[in-house]
Order: sequence, then C-alpha cells, then structure tokens
Amino acid sequence: MGLKTDKSPGSDNLHPRVHMYSVLPYGLFKRLGVPGPRPLPFIGTFLHYRKGIFGFDMECYKKYGKMWGIYDGHQPLLAILDPDLIKTIFIKEFYTVFTNRRNIGLSGLLTESIVLVEDDHWKRIRNVLSPTFTSGRLKEMCPIIKHYAENLVKNAEKKAKLNASADMKE
Repeated sequence: MGLKTDKSPGSDNLHPRVHMYSVLPYGLFKRLGVPGPRPLPFIGTFLHYRKGIFGFDMECYKKYGKMWGIYDGHQPLLAILDPDLIKTIFIKEFYTVFTNRRNIGLSGLLTESIVLVEDDHWKRIRNVLSPTFTSGRLKEMCPIIKHYAENLVKNAEKKAKLNASADMKE
C-alpha cells in the first residue's frame, strides 16, 4: 500500500509560497545594512515586547547603537536615537521623503490627523500648520504653556495628597 500524493495544480509550490510570505519581507533592513533583532516568520519581532516596549528598546540600544530596525508583523519600523539624523528626517527631508505614516487602522476624525494623513493631504495640512510653529511663535507661547503646566502640576499634587482620582478630558 503506497501513500497517495496530491498532484493538484500549485501543490508543488506550496512550501516556497509559504516561505516567501513568512520570511522574505524581513530582508529590507539586512539589504540596507540596518542592524536589529532577527524577526520570526509571520510575527516579526513581536515576541520581544514581552519584556515591555521600553525594556526591548533599551536592549536594542545597548546592542545595536543609535539606529535599529524591527518588524511589527511584516511592517518594518526604524528606531532612530541619533539627534542629527532625527533633525535631518524631521526638518530637512520631511517634505520630500517622509510623507507617509504607519496605517494603524483608525476611523472617523482621527484619520484626518497630521500624524496619519499621507502624501498631498499631509503636505497641505503641514503647510497650514508650519507658520504656527516658528521658533519666534513658540518662544511667545512658552510663558503661557509654563503657566498652565504649573497649574496642572499643582492640581495633580492636590489630588495626590487627597489620594483622589481625577477625571481626564480632551
């Protein structure tokens, strides 16, 4: 009695297809020369979060330095702690290269947030908001922000002394 083998169309290619889906997306950082923990098939580096996000990030910082790549599932994420590189990304190259954000599946009004919109819509919103956040305007706002931050701290200290909870609102 011999075993029957399935010779249906495509059955010979099942394993390579599974391999491609589970492993190939993880080659991006290796091709770019970006260090990072080795991802597992299908889940990436999710299991490392068992230590907590902060603990995992500290471990990566100690092991890989100021830049490393991780994968949330198949989604590549680049962690950068170098101030000069962050400045280049957020100021010098922000309009040209980094217009798309990670899609986290929100709906409603939050999808119109500047941190979630993409491409031309993002550029339009950023052009409207940018004049508000010039260094001169931010310096003018500092005393106002400081005043309200001090009020917040005083109120939080009062609640803490009474061991009371506080309602948080938008």
